[in-house]
Amino acid sequence: MIIGETESLCPVCLRRIPAQKIAENDNVFLEKSCPDHGSFKTIIWRGLTSYLDSSRFNVKRARPKITITESNIGCPFDCGLCPIHKQRTCVSVLEVTNRCNLNCPYCFASARRYDFDPDIQTIKGMYETLLKNCPKPICVQISGGEPTMRDDLPDIVAMGKEMGIDYIELNTNAVRLGKDLKHFKELKEKGVDALYFSFDGLTRDVYEKRCGVDLLDIKLKALENCSKLEMGVVLVPVIERGINYDQIGDIIRFAKKWVPTVNGVHFQPVSYFGRYSSMPNNQDRLTLPDILKAIETQTGGELKVENFTPTSCPNVHCDARSYSVVLEDSKLLPLTSNLSCPSCNIEDISKKTRDAIKDLWKFPEESIVDQLGLGGDPSMCGCEAGTWMDLIARMSKNYLTISTMAFQDVWNVEMERVQECCIHVVTPDKKLVPFCMFNITSMDGKSLYRENALSKT
Repeated sequence: MIIGETESLCPVCLRRIPAQKIAENDNVFLEKSCPDHGSFKTIIWRGLTSYLDSSRFNVKRARPKITITESNIGCPFDCGLCPIHKQRTCVSVLEVTNRCNLNCPYCFASARRYDFDPDIQTIKGMYETLLKNCPKPICVQISGGEPTMRDDLPDIVAMGKEMGIDYIELNTNAVRLGKDLKHFKELKEKGVDALYFSFDGLTRDVYEKRCGVDLLDIKLKALENCSKLEMGVVLVPVIERGINYDQIGDIIRFAKKWVPTVNGVHFQPVSYFGRYSSMPNNQDRLTLPDILKAIETQTGGELKVENFTPTSCPNVHCDARSYSVVLEDSKLLPLTSNLSCPSCNIEDISKKTRDAIKDLWKFPEESIVDQLGLGGDPSMCGCEAGTWMDLIARMSKNYLTISTMAFQDVWNVEMERVQECCIHVVTPDKKLVPFCMFNITSMDGKSLYRENALSKT
């Protein structure tokens, strides 16, 4: 049964082609056909009812007030942002190198395939692009490669703060931060607000399979250093069947023990970028409902699927998030539910998303009650009125955000999701490109944007 029409890309030649969303055996597939390279069928969602139900979280988009490029060829070939794009920037990704101290097979940055180490003036120009085109507060994720490979990273951070960037998160594997406390201190002093900390599991074999080296001890040491420096952390596991899918619950339990240093876990089901001789198996592919069901099962129902809602800033099929208080007995008290529907418009949601990101990127100091819209109503979480103030006091530091985002690859990319993206990569030629489109590659590894934008620098 056809439940939707969209456009996608041919995985071989990257031509824009029509696609259909098909309901089959309670799953949703994306079917598309290229006149030169044949047909492709990729699962995009498990559970038809929840897929259709997500549409109630759709809201009117907050289009960019400023566009940088013209719409000439059409989406997704005019990114910059162009007038077709439907959503303002909530998070900007600024890459400062493609060098890395690891060699992981799944890497958005295609580390080491080309040389990219922009000079300070180029990075200044990228900051200027964000200040000119992005709404406040401006939340920047400094990324790579591995950004700590640059010894001048503290200067890059300081420059951003001096220019008016509001919040800076460092996307890192944390290897250097576990070894070099002096460098870490300098990054904190210069203005890094939080870490987006790659953390794939709790056993040595996960890192040996994923990175070819045992990283568990250095990851734990880096977390200790985060605690010493009061640096807020979001743990980021890339989840893959046969590698760490069975550790989702363990990672959440681990995160609870590290609150308030760890204030979030962001699960990323693996996406397929780079060279592939054949289409990835649909049985291996993880969708958002797979992650949410695994969270419920592996936490014994402490967090349920119904505790997760789309943020509604990106497309409703891109992400899901829950907020919880960590109680004294270490159990989670969820504060979010998908049983209600957002009542605010997308401009409110876009602003609240940036503000929520701002707060989550800080080491906990203030309550997130206002961001959750709870006000002073104890009925929102089922607490008795007598304990409401105790709960608010506990929320000031002891909270945990669990979220997941499904990044698109060339097999499952949908143009409406691209057009509603709010995570944008800033390029040296002063453009803003939706994150998935920036990283997408054909089966032979050809990219639409990444290598073009970065390899010339």
